[in-house]
Amino acid sequence: MTSVVIPFLNKIGSKWSNREWDAYQESVSSLVVRDFLVQIRRNFRYKEDAPLIVGACLPYEQHEIPLHILLLQFMMQGWKTILIGASPAPGSIESLVKKLEPVIVVLSATTTIPFETDRNLLNSLDQFAVEHPQIDFYLGGTGALDYTKNKTLCAIDITNSFEETLIK
Repeated sequence: MTSVVIPFLNKIGSKWSNREWDAYQESVSSLVVRDFLVQIRRNFRYKEDAPLIVGACLPYEQHEIPLHILLLQFMMQGWKTILIGASPAPGSIESLVKKLEPVIVVLSATTTIPFETDRNLLNSLDQFAVEHPQIDFYLGGTGALDYTKNKTLCAIDITNSFEETLIK
């Protein structure tokens, strides 16, 4: 994963940002990687009694590949995983977490678009996390880190390394 997929994604991003590739080339390449990771996760076997982790992009966030990579790492550690995916409808994260009752919820925002689109999103999710103290909530991604620099949350841990959640 770290020796093939991530360097490939970095190369795609570099080519797009340097304008060597158009947006469609970046998009198609990213979709191929996403489909590859989905296929691996779909065929991965886990124990039925394995602890559950739910991963989700924030509403209005489209970049789900980092979550696929992270959830695959959790699967290799014996976790059962569910990915809500890119840009879930507002309220769907909370609804699924109530229904599934995972041990950990990992939220991701590569851009600041979720926070710019819904100014109350972070406070609302943090309040939801306060109401579910038995679940560990994490938020990461470049956009999340940028947006939360000067913010204090009550129940969601901000992280620049989701691998920290694997250690806990």
